[in-house]
Amino acid sequence: MDNNNKKRSVAEKVFERLGDIRDEITDQYKDIYSGYEEDRRRKRKQRMYEFYGGKPPRDRKARELYIGLYFLKKIFQGIGTAIFTLFLMFVLTGTIVGTVVAVYLMNFMDSTDSIVLSAFKQSFASYIYEMDPETEEYELIYKVTPESHNVKLPCDINALPDHVKFAFVCIEDERFYAHEGVDFKRTSAAILNLALSQLGVHRSEFGGSTITQQLIKNVTHDDEQTWDRKMREIFRAMKFEKAYTKDNILEAYLNEIYFSGVEGYHMYGIEAASIGYFGKSATELTIAEAAVLAAIPKAPNEYNPVEEFEANKERKEICLYKMFELGVISAEEYEEAMNEEILLTTMPEFQKTHKSYKKLTESDEEFENPAVLSWPLETALNEIGDYLKEKNNLESRQQGLEMFNSGGYKLYLSTDREMQEYLDEKYEDWYYFPESLSTEGQMIQSAIAVMDYKGHILALEGKLGKKTSADNRGFNAAYEGGRQPGSTIKPVTTYGYAIENNIMTYSSFYYDQYLPYGAVPGFDYWPHNYDGAPSGGYYPVYYFLKQSINTLPAQIVYNDGDNRARAVFDFATRKLHLDLDPEWDVDYAPLCIGATNTGPSVINLANAYMPFGNRGRYYKASIISKCVDVMTGDCIINNEKRDYEQAVSEETAYIMNRLMENVITDGTGTAAALWNTPLVGKTGTSEDWRDISFVGLTPDYISAIWIGYDRGTNSWAIEGANSAGIWKSVFGYYADEHASGDDFPACETVAHESYCAYSGMRATSRCPVGGMGYFKPEDGYCTAH
Repeated sequence: MDNNNKKRSVAEKVFERLGDIRDEITDQYKDIYSGYEEDRRRKRKQRMYEFYGGKPPRDRKARELYIGLYFLKKIFQGIGTAIFTLFLMFVLTGTIVGTVVAVYLMNFMDSTDSIVLSAFKQSFASYIYEMDPETEEYELIYKVTPESHNVKLPCDINALPDHVKFAFVCIEDERFYAHEGVDFKRTSAAILNLALSQLGVHRSEFGGSTITQQLIKNVTHDDEQTWDRKMREIFRAMKFEKAYTKDNILEAYLNEIYFSGVEGYHMYGIEAASIGYFGKSATELTIAEAAVLAAIPKAPNEYNPVEEFEANKERKEICLYKMFELGVISAEEYEEAMNEEILLTTMPEFQKTHKSYKKLTESDEEFENPAVLSWPLETALNEIGDYLKEKNNLESRQQGLEMFNSGGYKLYLSTDREMQEYLDEKYEDWYYFPESLSTEGQMIQSAIAVMDYKGHILALEGKLGKKTSADNRGFNAAYEGGRQPGSTIKPVTTYGYAIENNIMTYSSFYYDQYLPYGAVPGFDYWPHNYDGAPSGGYYPVYYFLKQSINTLPAQIVYNDGDNRARAVFDFATRKLHLDLDPEWDVDYAPLCIGATNTGPSVINLANAYMPFGNRGRYYKASIISKCVDVMTGDCIINNEKRDYEQAVSEETAYIMNRLMENVITDGTGTAAALWNTPLVGKTGTSEDWRDISFVGLTPDYISAIWIGYDRGTNSWAIEGANSAGIWKSVFGYYADEHASGDDFPACETVAHESYCAYSGMRATSRCPVGGMGYFKPEDGYCTAH
C-alpha cells in the first residue's frame, strides 16, 4: 500500500507542477499579448496622428474626409510610381535600342567601301594612235569602248559657264553647296516614302538623293531598293565629300550622267549631250539650252527632248524658275530664256540655219577597228594592261586592260610603220625559215623585236605566218614568249659581270677545260662545248666569246670553288634587267649556257644588250611613247621624257661591244655581217637543240630574234639553220639600207693597245705581242716580262 501511496503522491506532484507551468505560460502569453496590443494601439495612434497631422478630429465627417484624401493620395502615389517605372523602362529600352543602332551604324560605316574619283571614268572610251610616216601625224588605229555606240566626251568644269553648272544644281540638288553629301531633309522624306512603299501604302521612287549620292549610285550601279543600299549610299556620300571638293564632284557628275540617245548614239556626259542635241560644245550653251539638258537626268528616256519634247519643256521651265527663285539668273534672263526657241539638231529648222556644226559622227566613235590586230597593237594592249595592274595593285593583266578599256585614255605607239610593214612581209610565210616539222608535227616558229637606244620598240613579230583574226589576243611570243636563250645569255651574265668587276680583261688568257671533277652536282665533268669536249687550249677572252666556248663562263661562276652564281645572277637581273627565275636560274647551266627555266622574251633579251651599244645606259623597252588620261589631261606614261639608268660603266660597255664585234667578223655570227653599218652581236643555241637565237646591235637599232619549236624538237632542222643568217634576211638588210651612218660611241678612257701573248695584259716593250686589245685605265701592264 505504501508503494501505491508513494506513486500517487508522486503523480499528484507532477500534475501540480504541470499546472504551475501552464499558469506561468498563460501569464507570459497574456503579458506578451498585452504588450503587443498596447504596441499596436500605440502605432495606430501614431499613424492616426501622422495622417491627420496632429490629434484626430472628433467630428466623424471630418475623419471620413481625411480618410478619403488619404486613399486618394495613395492612388496618385501608385499612379506616379507606375508612370515613373514606365518612363525608366522606356529610357532603358531606348538606350539599349540606341546602342544597338549606333553599333550597327558604326559597323556599317566601317564596312562601307570608299569611292575614289578615278572610278568615275568607267565608261570613257580609250584610243590607240600610231605615227603616219607620210603625214608625220598620229593616226587612230584602235579604239576600245565599254559598249558600242556609247559616246562619252570629257568636259572641264572650269570651262563651263556658271549658268550651265547651276542649272543642274538648282533642279537636282539646290542645297548642293551647303550639305556634306547628304541632304537630310530630303533624305528623311525619301526614307519615309520607302517605309510606306514597303508597307504597300505607296510605291517609292527613292527621291531625295543629292548630286553626290546620284554620282555614287551611277558609278557603283548599286541601285537596289533596300535599307542597306540607302545606308551605303549615305555613308559613301559623306566619306566622298570629305575627300573631294564640290567642283570635283560636280565635274564628275556632269561627265558621268546619262542623257539618253540621239540618232542611235547613247550620250554620257554633258559635252556629248550638248553636241548631240545642240551641235555645240557645253561651253557654248545658252541658259535655256542648259535647262533643257538639266531636265533630262531625272528620267533620261522620259525627258529626251527629241522623243519627248513637251515633257522636257515642262521640266525645263521648272528648272528655269528654280534658277530665278534661287537668284542664279535675273528676272530679265528668266523671261528671255522662257521665250527662247529651242532648236535641236534633228529638227529641219536647225539644219536650215546651221550649215556647219559639231556632230557626234565627227568624233573617233565612228572609227571601226581593224579585223586583224597588228603585233604592235597586241603588244601595246599587253603592256598597258601590265602597267595598270602594277600601278593599281590589281590581280591580273586582264583587270588592268579592263581599266584601260573604260578608263578614258589616249595611247600613242612608238612604232615605225615602214619597218613594221617590212617585217610583216618577211614573216608572212616560211621562206626564210626551216620548213621541217618537229617531232610533234609542228612547223617552226619565230619572234623578233627591234628597238632604238631610247627603249622605243619600233617593230616586232609575235608569230611566224600571216596574222589572221584568229590570232587576235592570242599568244605573243615577242612579248610573252620566254625561251632558253642559249649562248646569247653569256654577254649579259658572265662576260658582262667579269668585265664590269675587273675580274678579267678583253685579252685575259684561260684554259679551255672542264671544271674540277664533281664541281657541278649531277655531272662528273662539266661543261661540254658546242662541238664536244674542251680542247685544253689556252685562249684569250675574246676568242672564247667569238667561238661561243662554254668553259670560260663556267670558270667565271666557279671562281676556284668560291661560287659567284648569286653575284652573276644579281648583275644580270638588277643591272641589265634580264628576266630570270630566282628559284631556278641561280645556277651554272642557266647563267653559263642559257639553259634557263623559262627565259627572257626577245624584247627583254634585246633590252638587256642595250647598254653595250649605248655608253652603258639602259632605258626600259616600251612600245608606248606616251599615254594621256583624257579626263585629267595628265600624261601617266611619258617615254619621250625619261632619264636613263647607268647599268654598267662606259668602259665596260665599250669593251663588251668590241668583244661582240669579233663574233661578227670571224666568229659564230659571220652570216649576219652588213656592208654599210657596223654590227656586233651574239648567237645562241639551246641545250636540247630546240631553239636558236641572235642578238644584233647596229649604231641605230638593237634587235633579237628567236627561232624554234613550241612543241617537240627537230635537231636536224635546227642544226642546219643559222640564226645570224636568218636575222640578216628578215631584218639585217633593212638595218643596212636605213643606216644613219653613225658609229658606236667610243670611250676615251678605254685604251686600244697591244697585249702580251702570254699573260694577256697590256704588253710592255719586253712582251711578245699577241694582238690588239681594249683596256680600262685600271688594267695593268704585264709583269711577267
